[in-house]
Amino acid sequence: MKPVLRIPAYRRLLAAYALNELAFMLGSVTLALLVYHRTGSALGATAFFLTAQFVPALISPMCVARLEHLTPRTVLPALHCLEAVVFVILAWAAIAHVAVAIMLALALLDGVAALTARALTRAATVSVTSAAGLLREGNAVANAAFSVCFMIGPGLGGTLVAAGGTSVALFTDAALFAIIAVTLATARGLPEPAAVRTSARGRVRAALAYARERPPIRDLLVLQAAGVLFFTISVPVEVVFAQRSLHVGAAGYGGMLSAWGAGAVAGAAIYARWRGLPSRDLIAFSAGALGIGFVVMAIAPSLTVAIAGAAIAGVGNGIVSVAARTALQEEVEDQWMAMIMSFYEVVYQSVPGGGILLGGAITALGGARLALAVAGIGSLAIASVAWLALAGLRPRHQVNAVPAPVEPQGDPARAGAAADPSRSGPRRDAARTPAV
Repeated sequence: MKPVLRIPAYRRLLAAYALNELAFMLGSVTLALLVYHRTGSALGATAFFLTAQFVPALISPMCVARLEHLTPRTVLPALHCLEAVVFVILAWAAIAHVAVAIMLALALLDGVAALTARALTRAATVSVTSAAGLLREGNAVANAAFSVCFMIGPGLGGTLVAAGGTSVALFTDAALFAIIAVTLATARGLPEPAAVRTSARGRVRAALAYARERPPIRDLLVLQAAGVLFFTISVPVEVVFAQRSLHVGAAGYGGMLSAWGAGAVAGAAIYARWRGLPSRDLIAFSAGALGIGFVVMAIAPSLTVAIAGAAIAGVGNGIVSVAARTALQEEVEDQWMAMIMSFYEVVYQSVPGGGILLGGAITALGGARLALAVAGIGSLAIASVAWLALAGLRPRHQVNAVPAPVEPQGDPARAGAAADPSRSGPRRDAARTPAV
C-alpha cells in the first residue's frame, strides 16, 4: 500500500474522505437524536432520513452535473465550507430551540452538499490513482479508513452528546468540515475538471444513456441496487431478533453489532490482501458471505451462533461495496466518472430505505427469523447473478470503448465531443491497469 500513499494528492483526498465519513456519521447520529428528542416519534426519525439522505440522493446528480466542470481544488473546499456553515447554524438552532422543520431543511441542504462532494471526491481520487496504476490500492486504503471511521463516528457522536450536549457535537462536526476544506484547498496535484459544455439536465440524461448503453456499467448499477435492498433488510430486524427470538437483551444485540463491525474490518483487510482478484470473484464472494451470514443468523439456536453469522455477514459487508465500486470505476471513462459516481451514491443513499421498510414489514408479518432468511436468500441470489452477469468484466484498457452517447440536439457539447478525441474512446494509457 505504500506506493499509493506516496502520491501527495491522494494523501489529501484520503484524509478528506476519512474525515468526511467521520463527520457524516457523527452528524447523522447527533441530528437523529436531536430530531427524535424534539418530536418524540418514529415519524420524526423517518422525516430526518428522508431529508438527510433520500431526497439529497435524488438531487445530487444534477448538482454534480453543474459543478463537475470546476476544478476540484475550488469546488470541493467550497462544498465542505458550506457544510461547516450549515452545522454551525444547526448548533445554534439546537441552542435556540428552532423549529424542527427548519433543522430538517438545513439537513437537506447539508445532504445535497455532502453527496455532491462525495461523488466529485471519488472521481478525483480515481483520476489520481489510475494515472499511477494504483486504483485498487487506493480503494483498499480508503475502504480501511472508511471502516474505522464508520465504527468510531456513531460512538463519538453519542459520547459528545452525552458529555457536552447536542450543540457541542454539532460544533465539532462543523470544525471537521472546516479542516476538510483547508486540507483540499491546500492540496497540490488534484486533477483538472472534465471539459463539459452542456446544460445540467442534458448532462444527466446523457450520463443515464451512457450507463444504459454499456452492459457492464448497467449491470453493476442494477446489481448494486438489488444487493443493497437485500443487504439492508436486516437493519431494523436485528434488535427484534435479539430481544424476541434469542431473548438476549441489549447486551446480545450489542454483541452482534460488534461482531458485524469486526467482520467488516476483517473484510476490508481481505480486500486489501486479495484486491487483484477478478472483480466478479470479489463481488460474488462478498455477496455470498452476506447471504450465508444472514442464513446462519436466521437459524441460530443461540447467541453464539448468531454472533458467528453476524461476523460472516460483516466480512461480506467489508468487501462488497469497495469491490463493486472499483469494478464500476474500471469500466467508466474519465469524462463520465463524476456523473456515474453520483448515480452510485443515489443507489447507496436511497435504496436502503426500501430495504429497511421491507425488513420491518416482513418482521411484523412473519417474525425476525423470516426477515433474515429473506435477506440471506436474496443475497445468495445476488451472488449467483453477479457470477453469471459479470463474467465479461475487464479493466477498461482491455476493452474497446463504445462511442459516447450523443448529447441532446442543439447542444454545443456534440461538436466538442467530435472535435476532441480525448472525450471518447478507450482509456489512453496503460497506466490505467489496476495493480495486482
